[in-house]
Amino acid sequence: MKSSRRFLRPRRQRTPPSRRTQLLAAFDRSGLSAAAFARQQGIAYTTFCGWRHRRAKTKVSPAFVEVEVPESFGAVELLLEVGGHARLHISSARQAELAARFLHHFNALTSC
Repeated sequence: MKSSRRFLRPRRQRTPPSRRTQLLAAFDRSGLSAAAFARQQGIAYTTFCGWRHRRAKTKVSPAFVEVEVPESFGAVELLLEVGGHARLHISSARQAELAARFLHHFNALTSC
């Protein structure tokens, strides 16, 4: 006689979108590989890759924001992130032109 009982895996709880967004932002700041971050957070690697893939498909156009830098200023720290694909770290006010060229180039790549 066959048993009617089936051995099912316990269902994993779905991660709410707001928590996914928090985790993806933490990953971007972590400097870890996707595999290491997923392991650290107890997330299945393939699940985490799916979240990253869906986020990458979302089109977000960078925007320019006018910033005034006073004549005398202390240390400058600026990090420009474009999705999960590009990151530009600026540590000097003299690199502001580099940031402007970066955003201009990226806008040219993503426009219709």
